[in-house]
This record gives sequence, structure tokens and C-alpha cells, in this order.
Amino acid sequence: MHHWNSYWSKTKSLNSFAEGEHSQGYVGPIAEFWQTIFSTLPNSAKILDLATGNGGLAVLAQQYEAGFDVSASDAASINPLSIYSPSDLIYKQLNAIHFFGNMPSEDLTFSDKEFDCVISQFGFEYAESEAAILQLNRVLKDDGEFIALVHHQDSFISIDCQIGLKVLDSLSQVGGLLTQLQDFGDFCQTILDKNQLTEEQQIKFKEKNVNLLQLFKQQQHECNSEQELDWYNLIVKELLPAIVDWQRTDGERVINMIESLSSFQHRLQDQYKASWALVDVDRIKTRLGSWALCDIDLIEIDEGILCWAIKARK
Repeated sequence: MHHWNSYWSKTKSLNSFAEGEHSQGYVGPIAEFWQTIFSTLPNSAKILDLATGNGGLAVLAQQYEAGFDVSASDAASINPLSIYSPSDLIYKQLNAIHFFGNMPSEDLTFSDKEFDCVISQFGFEYAESEAAILQLNRVLKDDGEFIALVHHQDSFISIDCQIGLKVLDSLSQVGGLLTQLQDFGDFCQTILDKNQLTEEQQIKFKEKNVNLLQLFKQQQHECNSEQELDWYNLIVKELLPAIVDWQRTDGERVINMIESLSSFQHRLQDQYKASWALVDVDRIKTRLGSWALCDIDLIEIDEGILCWAIKARK
């Protein structure tokens, strides 16, 4: 959980693995799906956003209808208002949401029959489903609804995730790029006067610098597709400052870079592991068999398979 705690506390993004406009909330087909759901709810509906992260879906609900009473829970330690300020466009919505961190979906502390609707965007699948469903059944009012979008094992998101993991694994091999970068950082730390290198230091610096740049190019050429190359360039962009700005580089700086990549790798692994195949869908349908309604459908867009959509009612 440390890699998620760190991400949500340090990353000014409402959603995981999101950049640009996507980091400030859901847009496109995902937003359209949820806006359709919100249109069916009463204006004063009491809603729980399960596994909220920094509140992406909860914010979308508040943006749609300010009258919604929105709570948002997550197993990670979350506190979005600590990284957003009143100058941010979404601050008003964040400030209206009741956030509950360190609350796993399997162990909700809300009262029985408290919510009209429980929603989740790429979050429910991370929980142990049987225990989480028991909690949903408890906190939902009679005739309450549970709506969730869940990662699909064969979605273009999951496929991209696998490619990213492949690239990260190749960089992390013993003797690979990250190992050499760590050696470079340790060497830079031994140079006390960064403006006046000794002749021996100049020779070693040039050797290590050339070897690193050659390794960067070598691993770049080993990328077998445009997607791998995109991932490689994205990751290397985070590492290059250690070489370009070498005067500020030491062992600790490189360790921090590597730990950040390791955290990213763990989050990608969690995401792929959480994604559902058809057998998982069948299992959830069985566990929701006593509910009045349970539909789980496939959502596809132009890019391919997007996710599973759960619509269930007590």
C-alpha cells in the first residue's frame, strides 16, 4: 500500500496514471457513462465513491449535481485537500466531498443502509470481492444501486500496462540501465569540487557518461514497437536529468529516481492483477445472485475494449 499512499499524497492528480486534462477528472466516454448514471439519481442522493483515489469520480458527481451528498473512501491514506488549493478549479467540489482514507472496501465503517448509490471507477476490482460485496449489501439502502467500471484483462489499458511493465523490467535487470545509473550517481558523489575535476576524475567521468549514453541508445533500439518506444521515452525522460544536471547528482538522487520507478511499477502490477477476465465476471454475478438486478456488460470504444460495466440493484 506504500506505493499508493505515496502516489496519492504527492501527485496532483485525481486519477491514477493520468496526465494533462485527464489528471483533473474524467472526460470522454467515461464521463459520459457516469453523467448518464447521475441523471437517474435524485438531486439529493447520498452517494459513496468506493476506492476513490484523490476523488476523480466523486468530483465528477459533484460537478454534475451540487446537491448530491458525496462521500469517498479509499484503502490508501488520502487527503486531496492537502495538495489542492482554493485557486484550483476543482477545489470547490473537493471541499464538498467527505473523504475517508485508510478505509478498505472490505471494511467500510459507514452505517447500515446509509447510501442510495455506491459507485466506483477502476477501484472495486482491487478489493477482495466477496468481502466488499457484503459491505455494499450492508451500506446500501433497500433498492440501492451499485455501479462500477472495472478494468478488463484484454482492454487497451491492460495491454498498454503490460507493455509498460515489460519496459520497466528490462531497465531493472542486473547490470542494466538503472544499475549503471546508480553507479554513475555514486561516482558523482565522490567528486567534491564539481567545477574542477582532476584528470583522473575527468577520465572516469567521460567513460561512465559515454557508457551510460550508449546503454540508453542500445535499450532504445531494443524496443520492438511504437508502444514500447513511447514507454521507454516516458521513463527515460525522468532519468536523463541525473546525467544532464550531473553536478547535482549523487547516490541519493538516483536512489530516489529508482524508488519512484519501482513504485510506478508496483502500481502497474496492481492494476493488471486487478483486471477481470470472463471467469471473474461470472464469479461476481454469482455473488450478486441474490440481488434484484445484476448486469455486467462490456464497454468498447474506438480504441478497443475499455472495461466492464457493473449495474446492480438490491
